[in-house]
This record gives sequence, C-alpha cells and structure tokens, in this order.
Amino acid sequence: MGKLKLEIFFSTILMSVSFFLVVVFMYLVLNNCSYIISWEIFNVMSLFVELDILFDWVSCSFSSLVCLISGSVCIFSVSYMKGDVNINRFMMVLMLFVLSMNFLIFIPSFVSLILGWDGLGLVSFCLVIYYQNSKSLSAGMLTVLMNRVGDCFILAGISIMSLLGHWNYLCIWQFWLFDVCMVFVVIAGMTKSAQIPFSSWLPAAMAAPTPVSALVHSSTLVTAGVYLLIRFYDYLIKVSFFCYFMVFISIMTTFMSGVCAIYEYDMKKIIALSTLSQLGVMMMSLGMKMPMLALFHLYTHAMFKALLFLCGGNIIHCYSGMQDIRDIKGVKYSLPFTSIVLNISNMALCGFPFLAGFYSKDLIIEVLLSSDMNMLVGLLGMFGVCLTMLYSMRMSIYVVWGDVKSLIYENNKDNDLYVIMSMMILCIGALFGGFMLQNIVFCFNEVIILPLLYKMLVMLLLLFSMLLSFSLWNGSMMKIKYGLMYWCNSKMWFMSSLSGYPFMLLVKNISNMNLKLVDMGWLEVMGGQGMLILIKKIMYMMEWWMIVLFNINIIIIICIIFIMYLNSLN
Repeated sequence: MGKLKLEIFFSTILMSVSFFLVVVFMYLVLNNCSYIISWEIFNVMSLFVELDILFDWVSCSFSSLVCLISGSVCIFSVSYMKGDVNINRFMMVLMLFVLSMNFLIFIPSFVSLILGWDGLGLVSFCLVIYYQNSKSLSAGMLTVLMNRVGDCFILAGISIMSLLGHWNYLCIWQFWLFDVCMVFVVIAGMTKSAQIPFSSWLPAAMAAPTPVSALVHSSTLVTAGVYLLIRFYDYLIKVSFFCYFMVFISIMTTFMSGVCAIYEYDMKKIIALSTLSQLGVMMMSLGMKMPMLALFHLYTHAMFKALLFLCGGNIIHCYSGMQDIRDIKGVKYSLPFTSIVLNISNMALCGFPFLAGFYSKDLIIEVLLSSDMNMLVGLLGMFGVCLTMLYSMRMSIYVVWGDVKSLIYENNKDNDLYVIMSMMILCIGALFGGFMLQNIVFCFNEVIILPLLYKMLVMLLLLFSMLLSFSLWNGSMMKIKYGLMYWCNSKMWFMSSLSGYPFMLLVKNISNMNLKLVDMGWLEVMGGQGMLILIKKIMYMMEWWMIVLFNINIIIIICIIFIMYLNSLN
C-alpha cells in the first residue's frame, strides 16, 4: 500500500467507526440503556479474571470523538508528513495509539485497563522520539518516566482491589483499604493529565510531530486521567478530602500554565500550556462535584484544541519548521484560511459566546461562582479566564496580525485540499459542537441561578482581557523584560529541572546503596557466592575427614594384619 493510500485508508476506517459509534450513542441515549460484555478468562477459587467491554453513552461518545479527531489528523498527515521515509511506520504507531485509547475507554475492568493505560505510555514514547535526536530522546524519557509513576499507582490499586475478588470498577464496595485505593487512582489520574507537580512532561512532549501533538493534547493521552477520574467519581466522592484537594491542585495548575504561557515564545508550547490550563478547568469541575460538566468540557476542548494544533502545524510546515512566534509574522497575508480557522479555535478556547468552548466553560465558571469555595479560589478561577485570553491574543497578535517580515516564504500556500478538509471537519465541531452536545445530552445542562452581574461576569472579563491584550502586546510593550520572573516562568517554575536531575540523583544514590548492600552484599553472602564458599568449606572438611578416616582405616587394617600374623606364628 502506497504512502498516500495508507493515510486515506486509515482515515476512512476511523471516520466510518466514528459514524457507527454516533449511531450507537444516539440509540443508547434515546433508550437510556447500556450494555456490558463479559468474558471470564480464568478464575482461581473466589478470584475472577475477566475481560469486560462496556457500551454506554459515555464510552461510545468519547470513542466516536477520538476516532473523528484521529481521522482528521490522518488526513492532515498526508500533507504534513509528505516526503517522510518512515510514514508507514508513523501511521502504524499512530493507529496503535488510537487503539490503546479505545481499550482505556471501553474496558471497565481495572486489571484489563492496564492494556490501554500502559499502551498509551509506551506508544507515546515511541511517537515523541520519532525524530530520533537527543532532544526528542530526553523529552521522550521525561514523558515515559513521569507517566510510569501513574502506571505504578494503577498497579498498586490493582493489587489492593484483589481483596474484593474482582477488578470491575462498576461495582466497588467499601472495604478497609478503600481510601488508599482511591488515593492511588487520583495520583494516577494526576500524572496522566499532568497536574501539579507532574506537569513538566506535557510541554516536553511537543518534540513529537504536530499531528501527534494534535491527537495527544486533544482527546487521547492527557484526557485519559480526567476520563479515569470521571469513571471513578462515584467512589472518589466518598473520600472526605477529594473535593478540596482537587480544587486546590486544579486552580494551581490553571494559574501556573496561564502565567507560563505568557512568557513562552514557542508556538507549540503555548498551545500545550493552554491544554494544561483547560485540564485544570476539567479537574476543577470534578472538585466542585460536577463530573458531567468536566466530560462536556473534555468533548468541546478536544475539538477546538485539535483544530488549534492543526493550524499551528500548518503554519510551522509552511514556514520551514519555524516555531518561534517572534519570527512568524503576517500569516493573514500568506495563509488567510489558516488565519481565520486559528482565530476561531482561539476564540473557542477563550469561551466566546456561542462557540464550542462557551457552553462548557461558562457553566463551570458559573458553578464556581455559586459554590461554597472561599474568595481566593473564586478570584484565581476568574484570573484563569483572563490569562486564557491574554496568551491567546498574544499568539494571534504576534503570528496573525504582526508586521510582514522581510523574509518572504515563496512556498506558503493555503490551497492544500487535505489540510483544508481536515480543518473544516474540526472547525464545524469548534463552531457547533457545544450547542449540539448540550441539546442531545441532558446531563450537560445545568440550571444555575445567579444575579445578572454574576451571569455577565465572564463576558465582562473576556472583554476586559481583550482590551488589556491589545494594550499589552502592542508596539514597544510587546517585548517581555528578562529577569527573575521571566527565568522562573519560562522554566515552568523549575518543574522540569526538579523532576529531572534531583529525582535521578536520588534514585542513583538509592540504587548504588542497594547495589553495595544488597546485590554485592547480602545477596552475594546468602546467594551464589555464599553458597559456593559454604560448599567449598564443606567439601574441604569432607576431604580432610576422608583422608583422616582413610589413614585410620589403613592403620587399623595394618594392625589387624600384624595381629593375624602374630597369631599365625603362635
């Protein structure tokens, strides 16, 4: 199968699966039912190991969205990865990535869930190191090791749930290690969704090709943690400190990512930090006891974030791999269609009225305003909305509306059919996705009664942030002053450094101690070398006693012969 045909083939399959799952989703929603298929692999006394597949409206809708975005990414890859010698391998690994995510979505068994959970971590490593250079390798190692922390907690949760005799998370009851198991699930979800202090791997994963970034940051890897916590929500809410802890962590993540995005100049990293900010909003919704709003925002965010990455990838591709927003100017002249779609996705990200992000984000902020949280949490949540507008407008002002550079790129064309097709599919979702989902799914509608000023507060904040953006990122004030704040925020509060070298140094010291005390110490004494020395000593002792006994026997025989000789003489 040729290079061109493989992408189109996979895209056709994914789009067909997405359409089929939409039909199944509509059937399940209209009939208010769900189905579970269970295959018992084996059982040992009262312990059952099963492979379960759950078909409900959540799994079918999420899988349909994943397949739709993956199909659009495959169409975009025809143009973006054109000329790559390893395109077939890239597409195969990309399909493994989508398959792993579907395993995670459809399997409700904790022990079988590791197929999708661990598969996402492994395949993401293969995709991040795709370009095979030292930078990609270091980013891939940071990604896979940080995700491995979550894998370890999932395995620990599996071992604890063996006390129940099954691993189906649809029917967990209270037991004496219930809280510990739920804490492990929360930490696993935090690592996969890059919440503080596990946030450093998310911008590092930008070393992957842009189609991979569009898939990872929209509906697959980073949303796996949120999806897991939504599935476990009915049990997590029974843990007393869950809501307060989740709100605190999510607000800190949203604040940190928004501030750091303002100090960033790499276009892909700015979009990655915006993903981190929206993941914080989803986690905040979970902390405020609104899991369906978190799922709603997950769906709407997936559509406009994939579109944002495709726009950024097309700009990078047309500008010969340039990612610094200070070097990309006047895109509205060279790539008009991409500029329009980029602005639509940016506005959806900011929560402009009647775009996809507005329907979910506005509800979450209203829930925050009507909740019983303290004033500081409410102010930080509002500040997060302002920060989203600030870094989004900053990127648009630099890239789209900036002055035309003297360096002109002759190959900048906005008429690639595959790029336009992939963007148009996602653009429809970014424009009308939130409206359609809110009208189809009853759970996505929340009636929140607030005063008129509170209802209009989000719109007023958006307007204020837009005016502030035009005043800040214009002319001489466009340049950020270098100093301690720039150094701290451009390094993501030193989380990459703190999660890298000190952790490796600690592990190295522990490993050396373990090597000297255990492997080269007690294991040598109690293991092979110790047994060899013991056997040698026993053999030497046995040899000595054999020699002694042999000599004694010879002496006795000689004495007997001598006595017999004397008796014969008598």
